[in-house]
Amino acid sequence: MRRVRKILLASSLLTGSAIALAQPASDSAMTAAPSAMVIAAPTSAMDPTSPSPTAAPTPTPPAARTEADEARRARVYATVGDVRITVGRIEDEIAQMSPFLRTRYRDPAKLRELADSLVRFELLAREAERDGYGDRQVVQRSVKQAIVQNLIKTEFDERVTRDSITAEEIQAYYDSHQDEFGRPAMVRASHVLLTTREEADALLTEARAADARQFRELARRHSIDTETKLRGGDLRYFTQSGLPAGAREDDTPVDPAIVTAAFALREVGDVVSAPIAVGEHWSLVKLTGRRDAEQRTIEQASEGIRLRLWREKRQRAIDEFVDGLRRTHAPELHPDRMRPIRLDGPPPGAAQLPAGHPQVGGSGHTPGMHEAPPVEEAPSE
Repeated sequence: MRRVRKILLASSLLTGSAIALAQPASDSAMTAAPSAMVIAAPTSAMDPTSPSPTAAPTPTPPAARTEADEARRARVYATVGDVRITVGRIEDEIAQMSPFLRTRYRDPAKLRELADSLVRFELLAREAERDGYGDRQVVQRSVKQAIVQNLIKTEFDERVTRDSITAEEIQAYYDSHQDEFGRPAMVRASHVLLTTREEADALLTEARAADARQFRELARRHSIDTETKLRGGDLRYFTQSGLPAGAREDDTPVDPAIVTAAFALREVGDVVSAPIAVGEHWSLVKLTGRRDAEQRTIEQASEGIRLRLWREKRQRAIDEFVDGLRRTHAPELHPDRMRPIRLDGPPPGAAQLPAGHPQVGGSGHTPGMHEAPPVEEAPSE
């Protein structure tokens, strides 16, 4: 009987009260619903060694209890088979919750609901044991997942903390990675690309008099740049290199002649005074936006650096620990036996991800820790 109960309890070691497994849905969502999710999550869907972005702080150990207090906690609220639900267990369940949730149990009715949910839990555990659920592979896998998570939490997360990163380490990282905390000056421009100088000269006066909307219409009607004409000639933001900040390797830079012309324009809305030669063609360039260079201070960047260094330090500690286990308990490996493994394709009708998509293993661009994902702005009118 105790075997399935241990399995169910193990799944909730890290995420809070086990009562979510047995409570009615409305209360479960308010207390510890993540506990039940651990049992349902397949091992392949998560790395048990990954740090939780919302991990709760380690609770403060209880003060030494008096003999009278231990006797009070040992009083039995209910007995289910050979399991006794004591006052101490009820108190411990509440202690695992956040301070906000604990306040609701000052209401005697809510406290009774919680205590009764523990009875429900034990009844379900006994039934699961009788039906053989403890022998199912998914349950055994969930138990291992919870045990590994508890090991990582106790041996690493409670020892290698964010506070273990010193101000000197943060400063050293900041000094050696200046490019991560700065953004160069950028401009945004639109252009109309024309075949001949004569065509460009004929359209220049109209382009210089056009507002942003009218200039986009000129690009849609006249530009031979098939990549930009449908978006009104918009070249988006780019730096002196012709590339956007945080550019990918496969990004195509804006032509250097256009870059030079755009950065030379003084005010947003200005258009070049003469057509710009772009290879064998000619371009009319309009400045539609400007962003000054920025540099984040150490004060602004310190928390992001601390988080990165903590994750790296934590991962190194785990890797060293696992390497030690490999040396002490050398696993027997047979890589050649992996050759017959076949991976089934997606089921019929499943959505196909394009080649190069980051979830397939492509080089999807992820903004740096200091860089917010870019937001496209419409050129100012």
